[in-house]
Amino acid sequence: MGGSAVDLNLLKEFTLLARYLNYSRAARELNLTQPTLSRHIVQLEEELGVQLFLRDRQSVALTEAGRLFLPEAEAVTARYDAARRRLQEYQDGMPGHLTLGYRWVYGEGPWPGLLRRFQEAYPSVSIRLVAFQSGASPLDAVTDGMLDVAVTLCTGGALPSELQGVTLCPVPLLAVMGKRHPLAGHSTVTPAELARERLLVPQTRSTGFPALMNMLFRSQRLSPAITYTRSRLEEDLLRVQLEDLVVLVPRCYYPDTPQPDLRAVQVSGTTGLFRLTALARADSTNTAARLFLRLCRAEIKRRYMDDLSAPE
Repeated sequence: MGGSAVDLNLLKEFTLLARYLNYSRAARELNLTQPTLSRHIVQLEEELGVQLFLRDRQSVALTEAGRLFLPEAEAVTARYDAARRRLQEYQDGMPGHLTLGYRWVYGEGPWPGLLRRFQEAYPSVSIRLVAFQSGASPLDAVTDGMLDVAVTLCTGGALPSELQGVTLCPVPLLAVMGKRHPLAGHSTVTPAELARERLLVPQTRSTGFPALMNMLFRSQRLSPAITYTRSRLEEDLLRVQLEDLVVLVPRCYYPDTPQPDLRAVQVSGTTGLFRLTALARADSTNTAARLFLRLCRAEIKRRYMDDLSAPE
């Protein structure tokens, strides 16, 4: 093995290729061409004096030496990344506190795993979680400075100029009905089919349900009978079991746990109707809030790259 120091960038490229075992995917994430990445890996192997990968036209695999070297390389790059974060925190003014508002959501995209990754990346930040009720407006709370960041549903319209946001994932609309309802056996249901039903819609300032539902049905020249309710969703779901009603609710607000007496059917054409979004003031001076949105953007980019690389 040679005695010269190894370029840290080569270690990062090695660990990423070892994770994916795919030159195309690793090169794309590193913003390199495949020939450049291949040349760098050969350079690293020459500096170390060992072969790290077995490669042919069909596959890439770690050698025994590569498997032995991987955890050490990961530890070195992780320590360097941690040191850079500490310096960034210092330069940004040592972030101390983050007040984050949320309403519990079920199984939607990268949230709440983002919060765990943020805590791991910035352990010096003290986080206070604030759960807001369905009738509250997280946009107002962020604008007024009561929250540094809010994770909430937004609709297709533009955000107010005083706010900035990162879209975490699209959220479709569900039609929830009793298990014996005529539409319960459908895989999807159309707005035209729903227009013939008695509809129950949770009314919240944060999601703007009334205007959104009006737009959804009026765009198809439909005029359903809609009752807007400020009850808790649990109460609305109970009414569905007792009455001939259909509740319209964003996917992220419907429980993951089995509901044996209910059926939830996706409303066709509504995948982009809502967006789960992380919000902060556009002029926020809270460093932790800016770092949280930065992490959100990086996570969305990573998920996009993973989707591009996924086999069809």
